Amino acid sequence: MIASSPFFLVFRFIHIISGALWFGSAFLFALFVGPAAAKVGPAAVPLMHVAVKERKVPQVITGLAITTVVAGWIMWLYHANQAGLSTWWDLTEAKVLLLGGLLATVAMFEGLHGIGHNVVKIVDLGDAVAASGGPPSPEQMAETQRLGAAIEKASKIDLLLLFLAVACMATARYW
Repeated sequence: MIASSPFFLVFRFIHIISGALWFGSAFLFALFVGPAAAKVGPAAVPLMHVAVKERKVPQVITGLAITTVVAGWIMWLYHANQAGLSTWWDLTEAKVLLLGGLLATVAMFEGLHGIGHNVVKIVDLGDAVAASGGPPSPEQMAETQRLGAAIEKASKIDLLLLFLAVACMATARYW
């Protein structure tokens, strides 16, 4: 049985644990940390600096996303190889898992480019304003607002994609 082979069990464990941590992190930051930091404004700069620059939150979440996606694709290909691609592809489960994998892959790239890179930029900007000792310039304020809006939009898209990917993974065998 494919699902009980040691190879598959290891990749399934890696996929589920990293996926749970990825989804949980995205949920926490999209719905709580990001909006709270935006509401608090400049007072959030030290906390966000530590989270982003010292604790490396964007890199950790990106690593979880990559681990989840790669382990998922390895399992999908393993199933296809073990069952035979034509036999595997005839199963609705294979198609639903493929859809979930595609959604998760898009979420990974959206998170990296739409959230992760922009979070680093907005923290760099906050650090520059804090180092200047004065209020932000109109240009810095406009860039902060632009980055904040981009992060908020990308976070919502990312969370939706992840929710749909998890729904596919959780229900694939029942279709």
